[in-house]
Amino acid sequence: MPYINISIFPGHPKERKARIAKKISDIIHEEANVPNELIWVTFQEIPPDEWAIGGKMCAGSDEKK
Repeated sequence: MPYINISIFPGHPKERKARIAKKISDIIHEEANVPNELIWVTFQEIPPDEWAIGGKMCAGSDEKK
């Protein structure tokens, strides 16, 4: 059973998440021959102040320069 966890910023509408989950499930189904009902996709919303990209916080950092 494939399990795919997608970490994203908060605020994406449920309809968008549903489209993303469907497309990812379809790709896994097609490429790995796994039935769609066995493919799990979850979304974990993480606020920007909890992300760092390239060693720099995305937002809300209190770090002194």
